[in-house]
Amino acid sequence: MHTSKKVLSPAFIRKGLFIAVTISLLTTGGLLRSSTTVDTWRSLLRIHPRNILIMFSAVLLSWLTEGLRVKTIAHLLGEKISFFNTLRINLASIFSGNITPLNSGTIPTQVYLLHQNGISIGKATAIVTIRLTFTSLLLAIGGPILLFLFRGRILREIGLPWLEGIVDYLLILALLYSAFMLFLLLKPNTGERFVQRLFSLKLSHRLLGAKAEIFCQKTLLEISEFRGALGRLLRGKPLAVLFVLLLTGCSWLSTLMIVPSILYGFGVNINDKIFRLMLLQFVIQFFLSFIPIPGGSGFAEIGFFSIFGKYLPKHLQALSVALWRLLSYYLNILVGGLCFLRLFNRNKEKNH
Repeated sequence: MHTSKKVLSPAFIRKGLFIAVTISLLTTGGLLRSSTTVDTWRSLLRIHPRNILIMFSAVLLSWLTEGLRVKTIAHLLGEKISFFNTLRINLASIFSGNITPLNSGTIPTQVYLLHQNGISIGKATAIVTIRLTFTSLLLAIGGPILLFLFRGRILREIGLPWLEGIVDYLLILALLYSAFMLFLLLKPNTGERFVQRLFSLKLSHRLLGAKAEIFCQKTLLEISEFRGALGRLLRGKPLAVLFVLLLTGCSWLSTLMIVPSILYGFGVNINDKIFRLMLLQFVIQFFLSFIPIPGGSGFAEIGFFSIFGKYLPKHLQALSVALWRLLSYYLNILVGGLCFLRLFNRNKEKNH
């Protein structure tokens, strides 16, 4: 509870927003300064309004799909909440996640706002836990597998083939983590015993000190919450779980369509490049999930600059990064921030 209050405090939010936006603007500004020419602005003016609509449609689709996913999970757990309220709560949660390290603000914001809409704390936590776990499984399992299968091609695409040896070692760790995630999902009881033994090792106590027991209990609690929520979801509703998985994939696909829509807007034929573009984005997003800077600012711009650099002339590369960041980050911060302020101010008025 203390952590949630800290994450949702105005001072913490202002600090995170300032850090994330400042780093992002400085990085984007540096890229624009290094590659912007007169042709850059001419090309920007030549973008057809239809293509601009396609870019914004990709963002809108990601919002709608994610809203439907949360509403579906809530419905399957016996909770009723309107799609419009779910959409606003999601956007407010995206805002708080984008301005906090490792998206730490997403969970407390979503749980709090769902509770304010009449859902119990336990059910709200279950909804958010299931949503987060399905997303984490897709990222933690899909990321390493895709990177392992296509690592050579990916590194050649971004001009870093010499990193293949280092990536192999990182992949071993990532695949072990993926296997552990699956193990916890399929064998929760055995997984709990494994977690207890892991945190009872002398090495764990040496690294974590007195916090080893706290981390152990927190991990066991998360496993227990997910198992209980998933159990309720699975009872007589196996097809519902598949539908949630499908919505999780669709949510990711709609987000990954932003880069192809930008390239299409600049006249690039993307018909035979869709899979490659999505793969590159997914891998970069996988690595960004480990960056402690809010929103992955700085690293995100540089990572996506390498993607656009393969398909666009130099004068359009930094501009494309700026457009991608506008659509995938600043728009989320703007709209999500407005939802965040409106929802929290409304709840304050209710309490008064």
